[in-house]
Amino acid sequence: MTQGRTSHEAVANYQEALQRLVSCVTPSVVVTDRYHPAQTLFSMTVNDGEPVSLEGSSRLQFKLVQYCVTDDEPEQRLSWRVTSRGYTYAIYDSEGREILLYHWHPIGASVVETPHLHLKQGAQVGRAEVRNAHLPTGEVSLNAVLRVLVEEMDVNPRRPDWESILA
Repeated sequence: MTQGRTSHEAVANYQEALQRLVSCVTPSVVVTDRYHPAQTLFSMTVNDGEPVSLEGSSRLQFKLVQYCVTDDEPEQRLSWRVTSRGYTYAIYDSEGREILLYHWHPIGASVVETPHLHLKQGAQVGRAEVRNAHLPTGEVSLNAVLRVLVEEMDVNPRRPDWESILA
């Protein structure tokens, strides 16, 4: 959650915070898609919601879409806040095959509204039941996914201070 004196300031502050996190692994820019103060749900993405290539021996790709809402804080009348209401964090191999898909889409057409993980073909999962399953995760932070990319999946960090940013 990020706050501001106006809805636009709160959105800008949230976007800046996401950009700082994303800058640990990619030079791609976080953009806000079609935000308007009267709107209840909007998204923030990198690369128009398409995967970006990451540096490192694993040659992975990463996709970020975060769904957000902005509303006023009733107890602080002059404050606005932005809160995440869903996400897609996706990791692909160098051929574009899905490996891990972290989803949370409580607003939408899916019957599964809780945070979950998909293990896909790029993860070399052989069982169709596992590839098609919505494995429950609880809410997963972008920080945690980016940390896994660097620490566990051989993605080169782009900043020397990446550890403190993702902490």
